[in-house]
Formats: sequence, C-alpha cells, structure tokens
Amino acid sequence: MRLTASTITATAIAVAVAIPSHGHAASTRICGVELWALKTLSDPQRRLVNLHPRNTTVAAINSLRMPHPTPATRNTAFERRTNRVNAQIVQFKLEDDSDIHLILFDRGSYLIAEMPFAACLPARARDSRAIVSVRRLFEQRCGQPSPTWQNLGAVVTISGVGFWDFPHGQSGNARNYAELHPVTGLQILSGC
Repeated sequence: MRLTASTITATAIAVAVAIPSHGHAASTRICGVELWALKTLSDPQRRLVNLHPRNTTVAAINSLRMPHPTPATRNTAFERRTNRVNAQIVQFKLEDDSDIHLILFDRGSYLIAEMPFAACLPARARDSRAIVSVRRLFEQRCGQPSPTWQNLGAVVTISGVGFWDFPHGQSGNARNYAELHPVTGLQILSGC
C-alpha cells in the first residue's frame, strides 16, 4: 500500500487529537481569546499588579461596585491587586479555553476563580511560575478536571488577581461578576 502525503498528514492529525494528555480527552488545547491578556496576567499593564496577596472575603469581593462597561484594561484597583480568600471549592470543571473553572463559596456568596493551562500562557505572562505551580498542585491533590462539573468540597486559602468578567451564562459567578483570574496561590486545608 502506497501512502500519500495527505494520507500521512490526516493520520497524524487524527492520532494527535486522540492521544490523551494528563488524563484529559485530547492533547490539543484551545486557549482563550476574549480579554485573554488580562486573564493570563500578560497585558501591557501587568506590572501595575501588586502580587502580594491582600486578605479579603468572598462577600467583600461580591460587594464591590461592578464597572460599566466591563474593563478591557486594568483601570480599577481590584484589577491591580492580588486577593486572598478562605473558601470552599464546591465544584470545578475544564473550560473550553483549557482553564480550570473553580466555584468558590463562603458564607452565602459565590466567586469564580480560574487556573489557565500552562501551554496557554503567553511568554510575557507575569508570575507564570506561580500560575503553573498552583494548577499542578490542584490537579495532583484534587484530581484531573473534566468538561463536566465535578463536586469537591475542599476548603482552601486561594489567591488570585482581580478580574471583571461580564454575564455570559457562567456558573458560580459573584453578583458583580468579579473573579480571581488567574489564580496565583493555593493552600488546600482539607477535602482533597
């Protein structure tokens, strides 16, 4: 049987898509696009972010006034600092953009925190070592994410850079659509 270049290429693509990677369904990854530089701490204003976590609560973040329109640059104090909260991770899943989406809960309030995939971080991403280490720790201790929601119940202290999202049907969002994105620190207290 004689193989043509197009047959070999098509076979290689099919194999690459089908090979599992780190327990996930496929080795290929789709990275985010919308506000991706802000979500990965690789935007032009990334140096304005104070990486020393400030203790706060999920409720306090929920009480912040949501800016209108949703910022496309780091023009609020919330986006220029790292926040640390104690919370329970009630659910998690793998998003289409390869982030791990965490739903945090504490005293009646919800908050989303997201962990980008290492291969999706631009070379200019600030604090990339911490971002990658946190995700690796979560996967090793709490399990591999899947595209469907997984219940967890882990109690954590979690840190992340402030990010303003907009309503788009996301689960577990804060009332004002504030998020910790990217997550830069994680201490698992119990549950994993």
